[in-house]
Amino acid sequence: MPEAYKWTLMDSAARINLAIAENSLMQEVVADYLNENLRFKTKHLTYGDGTTGSYRLKANLTNFINNYFQPLRNVASDEIVISSGVSGTMDQLAWTLCNEGDGILVGKPVYSGFIKDFYARSRVNAVPVSFGEVDPFSIQAVQCYEEELSNFNKRQPGTKIRAILLANPHNPLGKCYPRETLLEYFKFCERHDIHLIADEIYAMSIFKTSWNQEAVGFHSVLSIDMENIIDPRRIHVLYGMSKDFSSNGLRLGLVVSRNKQVIEAISSITIFSWPSSPADLAWCMMLEDAAFLDYYLSEHQRRLGEGYEFLAGILDNLGIDYARGTNAGFFVWADLSFALARPVEGGEPGLTEDMELDQRLIKGGVHLAAGLGYQAERPGWFRITFSQPRPLLLKGLAKMMKLLKGVDIDILQMVPESSQNIDLADSTYSSLRSSPEPLLKRKCSV
Repeated sequence: MPEAYKWTLMDSAARINLAIAENSLMQEVVADYLNENLRFKTKHLTYGDGTTGSYRLKANLTNFINNYFQPLRNVASDEIVISSGVSGTMDQLAWTLCNEGDGILVGKPVYSGFIKDFYARSRVNAVPVSFGEVDPFSIQAVQCYEEELSNFNKRQPGTKIRAILLANPHNPLGKCYPRETLLEYFKFCERHDIHLIADEIYAMSIFKTSWNQEAVGFHSVLSIDMENIIDPRRIHVLYGMSKDFSSNGLRLGLVVSRNKQVIEAISSITIFSWPSSPADLAWCMMLEDAAFLDYYLSEHQRRLGEGYEFLAGILDNLGIDYARGTNAGFFVWADLSFALARPVEGGEPGLTEDMELDQRLIKGGVHLAAGLGYQAERPGWFRITFSQPRPLLLKGLAKMMKLLKGVDIDILQMVPESSQNIDLADSTYSSLRSSPEPLLKRKCSV
């Protein structure tokens, strides 16, 4: 067992955050690369090309999307609007597509940020869809959306469902929608005269492991033939820098839409979410450097796969259930319902017990993303982020088990055998200086 695991287990005073969806495994790589190559000119301190992102970044994103998302028809620069983060882009779409009080269908569990993105300014409601025992990625799940659409339109006179939002890959379930299911959502939207918003922010955060050989791969909605199925002007794809490029703090997001009116409407309000020129330049540099980009995405996906196996293996050894077949994102959707208190009046645990468990963990120094914030259908489910340095993850899991079971567990003994021989330093940080020389010497023309 690597010695580096052990020293961080000593200090248990600080609160450990395993809730936030950041990929710290690659942040040093990105920081090193940008520190080595980023050079500003005076034009980067001006208003530049306007409020919707630089022409240069739009051209780079066009190439990136056309190469990696495999659209059936190439995306053009004038079909892209760039903003300061995907949350801002989501807000702009809600403002553009909906009237106050209207709804956007979102399947449970719902990433909590969507609810605020829609409502804070535009007063648009995220309308959660329950599935019960139906697989939310199956064709049968479309019927659940049908029922919720009908119910909303009946109980909210004067308002209507305007769109459906699919997080693909899904947050927090970490899975991708099959192509055939996406086709059924196309038909659903065309049938009801509504839009489809595809949040594809984890598109390149896909990984393969021995644990998920049967998992469905990522298919962008742009890669599917829409002819005679749905008007392409109903489809709007969201993407950003924060997840796939380990840069939550650089705040760049974008929408891809074939709908000229939507592009014009969003562009009219981007002055409130003007993308920063330094962030714009940083993303340009990474996208333009083919050698770095290939290295980065490959390493990014490799480390995510190792991180998933590491956490999933520990949860298996601890006897904790979780959503199987994950192959995307930074997290595992875990079932901690065994630790829920029983209601005083009898019956099954519910929202009150869910909140109590969440607060017990937080007060004890471990922050997980509670399912109650995702409107999970069953209490006791939490999102645990595995894209953290392993000593931190181990310390957090040790604290979690102490709080949930009241006993000290030697968490080191729970590490799966397949993960015990991985070089700890390399699993959390690998400088570009150990990569092929061309990656280091490149100086971007800015």
